[in-house]
Amino acid sequence: MRHGTLTAFIVTALALATPALAQLDEVVVTGSRISGDDYSRIPAVVLERRADFLVQQVHLTNDTRAEDGRRREIFETIRDVLADAAKRPGIALSYGDEFLIPITATSYEVPLSKGNKPDTSSTQIYVKMALGEKDDVQKSIAELRAFIKKARLSGRTELEPQGDVGLSLVTPEKYRYDIIGRITEDAKRLQAAVGSQCKVEIAGLSNRVSWQRSDISQLTLYIPYQVQLQGCQYTASP
Repeated sequence: MRHGTLTAFIVTALALATPALAQLDEVVVTGSRISGDDYSRIPAVVLERRADFLVQQVHLTNDTRAEDGRRREIFETIRDVLADAAKRPGIALSYGDEFLIPITATSYEVPLSKGNKPDTSSTQIYVKMALGEKDDVQKSIAELRAFIKKARLSGRTELEPQGDVGLSLVTPEKYRYDIIGRITEDAKRLQAAVGSQCKVEIAGLSNRVSWQRSDISQLTLYIPYQVQLQGCQYTASP
């Protein structure tokens, strides 16, 4: 298969690839860095990218006797943290699970649930700090933790950080064609290395962008694709 034929095959595959996420999606990545078996399952072509935000999940709980009072005090706490965040460029609040939803001054009444004890209400949110390419990561983490420690609490509201500082990335799908371009170039090099008698076939380019944490501030972005060589003919050595 010539390079032109290979490129045509890849372009056809790209035409079938449609991003599944809206353009405003922000994903959160918590947990440890990638290692061992996780690393072995990542394809050869990846994109290393610094996260857009450092994120710290915090647990808010309140045991005021009346439910209305608990709700009011938790929401007042969130509103006050928002007001303080507005004075600190780069700090913001969100909530959600894998995909984050912004908390704003006009939309801060996040879902609440029952606490572990009777007559308690709780919720979990994320406090985020924007992370630039040249920012000192350890310094930024320290500033994020200091901001959380100074949070103004309303009534009987308590705030407790949960786990280590994580990362978030806004709209991972915007990196799709950068990654696919790298896959294309790698396929061309593979074609040149194995010879024109081999057909290089790529599957999986329509998959969504996936990610793994690779360092304290870095994410490894990739598309779970597969490459197969077909029709290769080799001449045995005498």
